Amino acid sequence: MAEFEGFDAADFTLMEDLQANNNKGWFDIHRERWEALREKLRALCVEMTPFVSDLDPELETAPKTGRSLGRINRDTRFSKDKRPYKEYIDILFFPHGHRRTTSPGFAVGLGRKHSYIGTWLGAGMSEFRGRFEANIAAHCDIFTSYLEANDNFSDMEVHGESYVKPRIEGLEEPAFGWAQRKFFYLGLLTAPGEVARLGTNYTGLIEKTFIRLYPLFLFATSLSLSADMEKFHNKFE
Repeated sequence: MAEFEGFDAADFTLMEDLQANNNKGWFDIHRERWEALREKLRALCVEMTPFVSDLDPELETAPKTGRSLGRINRDTRFSKDKRPYKEYIDILFFPHGHRRTTSPGFAVGLGRKHSYIGTWLGAGMSEFRGRFEANIAAHCDIFTSYLEANDNFSDMEVHGESYVKPRIEGLEEPAFGWAQRKFFYLGLLTAPGEVARLGTNYTGLIEKTFIRLYPLFLFATSLSLSADMEKFHNKFE
């Protein structure tokens, strides 16, 4: 397998062209462009595996479509939107024993306007949503300090929905806002030109961002938060 050599402008152009020509006829004509990008994603997944496994050995890293590698085809069976292809492609690292849609994890994605490095607590993940809330309530001082150290991730974009009624009494911002979230998708967006300029050093940006986001992942997944946070700090700080 070829080594990861970075993404370039053509990769983002492909995603832009696909949005404008989202049909099988166009895709079949340009399939070689997609296959070239898919191989870059597979190479990136393989290159990231040692770091991700060190970060958390319970995370899935298999460079296979449907596991860590995403599919470009959309599942249109129950959707009113029948466009056959996604407008983004991603690599996801999530806990073993889960699917991409059943657990929080870490993501690297490519769309037409930017790359995305982030984490999520998805809609419908009620077990992890409850754990997230319980960990914030039990360790609100740790959570608040973590958010303040990261300037409440003001350099990233967050999407999702929030509850109206307070979930944990007595919390102040910024912890209060996170405790209110039903689900969220948080990520660092990087413009195509900067991604291309970074070349192979893009992996360093991924590693740095995953390390920043890992405590947030732990708040949503850990059953022994204090011990898990201590292990994380001993390893990476």
